[in-house]
Amino acid sequence: MKVPDISRVGLRRIVMAGAVVVVLCAIAVPAVAGLTALAAEHQWLPWPSVWPAEHPLAPVVERVLEGNWRKQPEWKLPMLVNGLSKSPEDCSITAYCSECCDGGGRYTRWGSHVRRGICAADPRYWGPGSVVWIGPPVNEVCIVEDTGGAIKGPHRFDVCMEGAHEMCYRIGRSRTIYVPLHRVEPTSRWGDKPKGWQPPVWVRPPDEAS
Repeated sequence: MKVPDISRVGLRRIVMAGAVVVVLCAIAVPAVAGLTALAAEHQWLPWPSVWPAEHPLAPVVERVLEGNWRKQPEWKLPMLVNGLSKSPEDCSITAYCSECCDGGGRYTRWGSHVRRGICAADPRYWGPGSVVWIGPPVNEVCIVEDTGGAIKGPHRFDVCMEGAHEMCYRIGRSRTIYVPLHRVEPTSRWGDKPKGWQPPVWVRPPDEAS
C-alpha cells in the first residue's frame, strides 16, 4: 500500500492543529482538576455528577471557595454550585440606579430598597425572589426584586448598579449570558418583600447544620 506524500505545508498545518488542541486541553484540564479538588474538600455542597470545564460558573465557584466563602450569604454558594448543572442562556441587559433620570426611584416593585445585587425582570416569567447569575460586564448574582415597563421577555434583565452610576452608561444595552439559579413561579401580586426574607438555603456546612 502506497503511503501518500505529505507536503511541508500540510505537515505544518497538522502540527499547528495538534498544538491548538494541546493548548485547549491544557487550559481546560487544570480548571476541571482545581474544581474537582475543591469538590472533594467540600462534599456537603450540591455538586452535579459532571460539569463542563467551560461552564461560566466554574471559575466563579472556584474563586468563592478559595476565598473566605463563609462571609458570603449562606444561600449563595450552594446555589452557585447547583448552577453548574444548568445551561447558560443568552440575554439582553441594561442597568439602572437611583441616580438615573428614569431609574424609578429608591424603591423596587417588591418594596425593597434599590441596591446592588438585585435586578428587574419580566413578571410574566420571573416571580419575586428568583435568582440569576448574570455574566460580563456584570458578573454578579442578582435577585429579581423589580420590574419595568421596558423589561419584556424571559431573557431580558435590568441590573441595579446603585453606587456605580457610570456603569449604567457603560453597560447601555448589552448582550451577555445568564444562568438561572432559582426560579420563583410568576405572580401578578407581588405585595411587599417579607421582613428578613432571603433565598432558600438548601444545605449548610456540616459544622453549622442544626
